Amino acid sequence: MRNCNQLDLIVRDVPAATAFFRDVVGLPVRVEDARFAELDAGAITIMLSPDALVPVQEAAGVILHIQVDDVEGALEHARRSGAAVLLEPTRTDWGTESAMIAGPEGIIVDFYRQVGPPQPETAS
Repeated sequence: MRNCNQLDLIVRDVPAATAFFRDVVGLPVRVEDARFAELDAGAITIMLSPDALVPVQEAAGVILHIQVDDVEGALEHARRSGAAVLLEPTRTDWGTESAMIAGPEGIIVDFYRQVGPPQPETAS
């Protein structure tokens, strides 16, 4: 059996990233200290630290997809918490409603919910 249940995000400022994911995104914090944090993201645990057991390069193009019941409500909470909105609520071609905010250190957070089947392509 294979089960991906943890995600490490290497960040320079663990306390700031922890505060963002707790206060803006709304993820419960399980463990928090200056150099390590662990967040409960449902089926997956997100861990924040400034380094790893192996050498790593700075991440680019990371998007965390957070499933929510109310995209507009999650976005408004993030906006009130000071997050920069990158994408207002949008219906995607693959059947979701999605809104995106800028997270710490180049991470993008996508609040989404399933709203229906993917939309068929239309002929131009």
